[in-house]
Amino acid sequence: MVKELILKTKQDVEDLLAGFGFLGTGGGGPAEAGRASLYDCLERGIEIKVTDLDDVDPEGWYACPFFMGSIAPKTQETLNEMERIGYTQRRYELEDILIGAVRTLEKCTGRKMSGIYIVEPGGSNGGCCMAAAYKMGLQLVDGDPVGRAVPEATNTAKPFSKEASMPASYFDSWGNQTVSLDILNQHALERVGKYLSQASFGEMGMCAYVMKGKDLKENLVPHTISRAYRIGKAMREGTDIVEAAAEASGGIAVGRGVITKFEPLDAGGYYWGTYEIEGTGEYAGNRYKIWFKNENHVLWKNGEVVCTSPHLISLIDLEQNFPLNNSNLREGLSVGIVISEAYEQFRTDYAIEHFNPKSLGCKEAVYTPYPKEL
Repeated sequence: MVKELILKTKQDVEDLLAGFGFLGTGGGGPAEAGRASLYDCLERGIEIKVTDLDDVDPEGWYACPFFMGSIAPKTQETLNEMERIGYTQRRYELEDILIGAVRTLEKCTGRKMSGIYIVEPGGSNGGCCMAAAYKMGLQLVDGDPVGRAVPEATNTAKPFSKEASMPASYFDSWGNQTVSLDILNQHALERVGKYLSQASFGEMGMCAYVMKGKDLKENLVPHTISRAYRIGKAMREGTDIVEAAAEASGGIAVGRGVITKFEPLDAGGYYWGTYEIEGTGEYAGNRYKIWFKNENHVLWKNGEVVCTSPHLISLIDLEQNFPLNNSNLREGLSVGIVISEAYEQFRTDYAIEHFNPKSLGCKEAVYTPYPKEL
């Protein structure tokens, strides 16, 4: 295990973003956002260094800033409403929203942060969060609470304490600032955040889960950023991107095909829906279906459930040779399907109870153990 990861080139950034996209399982935000933020760091000469958990300040304070809201593309109706109320000229972009959320939380708590950690791997929740840390001169920790992208704050391997969750700060593209001083539970934290994100039309940063460095190890999945980098690099260097992704992640290449049916819904601060894939090549005759809530959570093959969250269902856009974000779903797109097993922390009874198809709102499937082969 490499103790220190430093990204020095745009290719290094691209490899990281590819890995983030794979672990993002359709969510985590667009790679374009993280690319712009991290490229800007390179161009400014800001070092992109990831700090191992062993090297954090045990008495320092560490916070988690992230974007909150649906990843659905904005409709014309939404754009018209934004214009009607004057949300036309953004005052803050990308990582500036996250920086605003961190600074708001520092002001509220009176604590100066030593570093931050990402909430999940993903184009924006990973890449932009990293850039925010570097531009504030803070450490960026090699770990996160889940090791993959998730739709809800409740989808963690163990419950965050109320003390760590509160207060929580919110900062949006137009400079609106809000702070939650107390909350009933993690479900309430998720609900309040989602409603505020809808008020911001999905352009809001949130910061919470402040803890001391000495507490990070027991609350974070370690080395998830460096793992993403290794997966992305393997995908680029492999002769077959789907097989390379499966091998690098310890997963299974399930199939390849073309998206033939896509039924999305933007509601409640989430991007929901299903899409169907008709197998091609050696997978001709197979039919696949995926249910998503921001991220992919249920995979059917020929009518049988073969994989569910918390295990990972990752799609690769075979036209772009890059992991597919669900905001870019469309009929006619050629894709590869790879599944990989959740971290050990997410195979406990508690984790499965709080992160399974039923808990996410899917009525068509129940948790299915990870298959050893297909």
